[in-house]
Amino acid sequence: MKALFEKITIDEQNSLLVRQFRMPHFDVPWHYHPEYELTYITKGEGRRFVGDHVESFGAGDLVLIGPDMPHFWRSDEEYYQESALRAEWVVVQFPTAFMQDVLANLPEAAAVTGLLHRARYGLRFSPRASAQMAQQIQELATQTGLKQVLSVLLLLDQLAADRDAQPLASEGCQLAPGTAETERMKRVLEFILNQFRNEIRVEQIASVAGLAPAAFCRYFKRRTRKSFVEYLNELRIGHARKLLTNVDLSVGQVGLECGFNNVSHFHRQFKLHTGMTPLRYQTVSRRK
Repeated sequence: MKALFEKITIDEQNSLLVRQFRMPHFDVPWHYHPEYELTYITKGEGRRFVGDHVESFGAGDLVLIGPDMPHFWRSDEEYYQESALRAEWVVVQFPTAFMQDVLANLPEAAAVTGLLHRARYGLRFSPRASAQMAQQIQELATQTGLKQVLSVLLLLDQLAADRDAQPLASEGCQLAPGTAETERMKRVLEFILNQFRNEIRVEQIASVAGLAPAAFCRYFKRRTRKSFVEYLNELRIGHARKLLTNVDLSVGQVGLECGFNNVSHFHRQFKLHTGMTPLRYQTVSRRK
């Protein structure tokens, strides 16, 4: 599936667009647009795709994405099945002209200009910075006019000081929409998300990518900075944590539901990722 072009309509009387969404789940498809985008997750959990990068997200997730970078957020499966769950997020979008015509002429905005340049391939801000900015971001939706523009500039200036912000897509990721490499990675990630509860052999996933197994392993690690097995186990453990917290299943049943056919292996992997056994995690989580 190719990334869809999204036309962002910003009124002629405004320099940027701020929107707040409250939905049963994230429903925006794999897409791109020529504007910068700052997205803050107020409520919800799932997987975030930015170019060739994918990782889990939850409430408090704050990301800045540069122009023409394909991206989308996908809610966890239970959001499509349980009507009580909700996803909420705030999006700030502004054109490249905002930087080229305004910020480039302000020496005081050098830090913000540098931040936007770094965000070309996507930036995930640290939990500390996100928590500090949370109220300011949510207030943007209630503001208008010059006050809103100044608030966004101040927000970006503060985020520019976040030394722990992490880049997302690799620098080798093509910005041009619909490229073969972007589509290949999208097919691979979709297959993993749909099949992680079952056994996935390297030969299977390599065929989805159209590569030999050894070539696929090199390709996947170069694109995600993790081996295929590491990524698969991380996804399975993330799902296991949700089940142990929210669903009345035994530890053994949770392991099977997440694709671990061997209980001992499930225990080892769970402790490796969380620092505690599944049973201990379940007990602690349900006390909260």
